Amino acid sequence: MTKRTFGTVDELPSGRFRARYRGPDGRRHAKVFSTKADAWAWLATQQTDLLRKTWRAPTASRRTVGDYAEDYFARNDLRESTRVLYAGLWRHHLAHAWGDVPVDEVTPAAVRSWHAKAGRTTGPTALAQAYRLLRAMLNVAVADEAIASNPCRLRGAGTPKASRPSRALTAAEALQLAEQLRKDRRTERYYALLLVLAFGGLRFGEATALRRSDVLLGGRLRVERSVRRVGGRWVIGEPKTDAGHRTVTLPAAIAALLEEHLKSHVPASPESLLFATSSGGYLARSNWNATFRRAANAVGLPAVRPHELRHTGATLAAATGATTKELMRRLGHSSPAAALLYQHAADDRDADIARALDAMLGGLTETPDDNVDERPK
Repeated sequence: MTKRTFGTVDELPSGRFRARYRGPDGRRHAKVFSTKADAWAWLATQQTDLLRKTWRAPTASRRTVGDYAEDYFARNDLRESTRVLYAGLWRHHLAHAWGDVPVDEVTPAAVRSWHAKAGRTTGPTALAQAYRLLRAMLNVAVADEAIASNPCRLRGAGTPKASRPSRALTAAEALQLAEQLRKDRRTERYYALLLVLAFGGLRFGEATALRRSDVLLGGRLRVERSVRRVGGRWVIGEPKTDAGHRTVTLPAAIAALLEEHLKSHVPASPESLLFATSSGGYLARSNWNATFRRAANAVGLPAVRPHELRHTGATLAAATGATTKELMRRLGHSSPAAALLYQHAADDRDADIARALDAMLGGLTETPDDNVDERPK
């Protein structure tokens, strides 16, 4: 056995070399290497970490990503729908690649390689969600001092890349789509749903979780739950954010059409779903997306996605002059940044602004007659 200032290295009967030292936690830590030089190099690294105060117990860094995933899913602050979503992302997109990997062996290069490979078979939204989940779990490892920094450093990887920028429908286009749904006996019950999404700005899961009792006087909708289908079952939970608990007032014309919908398509029970299928169950997003696309194609609208109805509701509200704070409340956003993503002015509003500026400039450049200098030259 050879002894130096920090730690010891001894040769084992196998011919390999064991490096050992006592850490600041009072425990002895050891690791076996093929050569003596590697053993001493490892001890030197541990000593340097101690001096720099970046040392962490090797036993902590031996925890796998799978161990952290198990702990992460058991958190008390996760909504049930979120827990189910995360478990599905882990099972389908992360477990095979990362489940047995110790967290201190997850490198930026390994994350980059996984992301590139997964991107060939995984959709952009699922890939972005999986990346965000991996990053969040490794943030916990950083907090535990199991790793010094998070290796998930891919710029923009947590944001799905859309095939084209979102666009808002005009009010006329939204009404045209709704009328197309009302023409067909099979889809007329979704006429009011489209109007609520387009002019109320609700999330699809919030709208499809509404009940008759959530329709209040004055054209107001009480939003206090959301629904989504995860893992083959319906999961009812809280809205996406705490700010999602809110009351949204519909335009009077849309509220009147919703009253007609209540009479024609919603049973009298207060617990009846406001926008149910013909059998009274929850409307699946996939079915709604297909219905929406058929209607959009029938009226000849340019490419438009179902989620852009929410974008439409936010943009129309912004065009009325609503402040960012007012938009945050209407949309159920908890941060200004989220609300600002939807606050895009329409082209005709920009022209209105230009005309107002012209009027302002005109008032400044006109010189009243009584201000003319009539002094003799």
